[in-house]
Amino acid sequence: TKDLSWAGSSGDTSNKGLNDFCRKVIAEMNRLGMMVDIAHVSDKTFWDVLETSKAPVFSSHSSCRTLSSIARNMSDDMIRSVAKSGGVVQINLGCEFVSQRSADSSAWSNPAVAEAARQATASITDPAERQAAIDKFLASKYQQATIDDVVAHIDHIRAIAGVDYVGLGSDFDGVTCVPSGLDDVSKWPNLTRKLLEKGYTPAEIRKVYGLNLLRFMKAVEKAATLASSR
Repeated sequence: TKDLSWAGSSGDTSNKGLNDFCRKVIAEMNRLGMMVDIAHVSDKTFWDVLETSKAPVFSSHSSCRTLSSIARNMSDDMIRSVAKSGGVVQINLGCEFVSQRSADSSAWSNPAVAEAARQATASITDPAERQAAIDKFLASKYQQATIDDVVAHIDHIRAIAGVDYVGLGSDFDGVTCVPSGLDDVSKWPNLTRKLLEKGYTPAEIRKVYGLNLLRFMKAVEKAATLASSR
């Protein structure tokens, strides 16, 4: 994703913030009771949104930058600020989002890997053969994340912000790699088992699986009601 004229993207390098138009958009979203999602935004836009929104905000699918340092993930200060607003941070299960090993070995998040693949296949002249060789090269270098990586991100948010502010934003329909043991929604019991083994209570797990998001949604609706009564 790239910057828009009114807000910055985590996929661009400018670290652009909000303009006045977007601040008005956020105010209208607050009035209507629309959830403000800060996934995909630049760091400057994130802080501008936190300053502007009168309702809690959330990230629908981001993970912890401390554990996997990619632009789409959130710093500890960001996570704490979302929690302070009453929002929730939902863990993205994309391998690069939850594992630094995956991020470092991925052409998507590490340009050096893509460049190494191009150089290794430069002598192949047929486009189809070269692409196949590139794909094979990238696959040989790539390191898949594990379900334990996902648990580490949930643990991290619980430790720095509290269990009331972490959720699951799988992105199953948007990423090309998911952790081993969490291939699709049928594997959620594997995560439940891991969390129980880590000492999470059933009540805490229910929060992670959706109650935190529902609490956040109610808070957004309450903020809209309060705004309309003024």
